[in-house]
Amino acid sequence: MAGFPRRHRPMPQLAPVHIAQAPQENYGKGRGGRPWRRKRDAVMQRDKYLCQPCRHAGRIIQAEEVDHIVPQAEGGTDTMDNLQAICIRCHEAKTKAEAARGANRSHPRRSRNVTNENDSQKK
Repeated sequence: MAGFPRRHRPMPQLAPVHIAQAPQENYGKGRGGRPWRRKRDAVMQRDKYLCQPCRHAGRIIQAEEVDHIVPQAEGGTDTMDNLQAICIRCHEAKTKAEAARGANRSHPRRSRNVTNENDSQKK
């Protein structure tokens, strides 16, 4: 281009890097999809935006997340009666406890029943 130094020339038109293929089958069905957001909003309104575990313990804390009461890994579903509004602190504690239970299920040597074998060896 006239009047511009070489370093200010516009970039050449590049070929498109990503060309959209067929629409994905699961588009919008994950945790960030519109159906989940609608269900999440309905749960938060039903629970009045209050953390349900805190509420049952006599505390009033604002909920920021929605959690499965019975985790899907343990057979829980996405139905409204299996969802609850929950604060971040309660959600982290609940998730940590669920992960520990899952680790014990998948690794029998980590379970607490191993102490019985150790007790029998000491006798």
